[in-house]
Amino acid sequence: MRLDDGRTLAVPEDAWRQLNLPAPGEVEPEALRTLEHASARYRLRRRALALLAVRPRSTRELLERLARVADAGLASQVVSELERRGLVDDRRFALEWVRSRQASRGLGAARLRYELLRKGVTRELAEEALREAGAEEEALAAEVARRRLSRYARQPPEVAVRRMAGYLARRGFSPAAVSRALEAVGLRGKLAGKEATR
Repeated sequence: MRLDDGRTLAVPEDAWRQLNLPAPGEVEPEALRTLEHASARYRLRRRALALLAVRPRSTRELLERLARVADAGLASQVVSELERRGLVDDRRFALEWVRSRQASRGLGAARLRYELLRKGVTRELAEEALREAGAEEEALAAEVARRRLSRYARQPPEVAVRRMAGYLARRGFSPAAVSRALEAVGLRGKLAGKEATR
């Protein structure tokens, strides 16, 4: 709908019908405000759907992105509507995030928990997602260590152990998982053997 002042309103058909407006002509100021609100909401919903098409987002992430371009109240309305329709769901987001980051980046629980909390997921949902994703942290840490091991092949054992342990810790693995991973790839044994010969 094009207004006399040159603005264009993108108005969903249902909003137009609710106002019971006649074909093009003069619109009362109150009806115009309603149309402007419906248009802003429609455009913001389209923006939200475009963001969700790129990747899933937490409620807070989506609210923050939409609030950059629209009134926070309108952003909240749009996100609430998308939540009711099941298009925004922090529980599902958290689980997908954990599974994806474990598979693609080999991250441990501490790092994943930190990332989820930064994205606005509650601690309770973050813990639930970590439990439900169910990857055995020690096995994942060992797999990550195996993939990384060749980088440390020419280094003295104590340097290799220190660097590998630091790498795994930065990826969010617990001290126990780091220790088991070092054993699994044979770095602990090399270090113990070197210390025994001293």
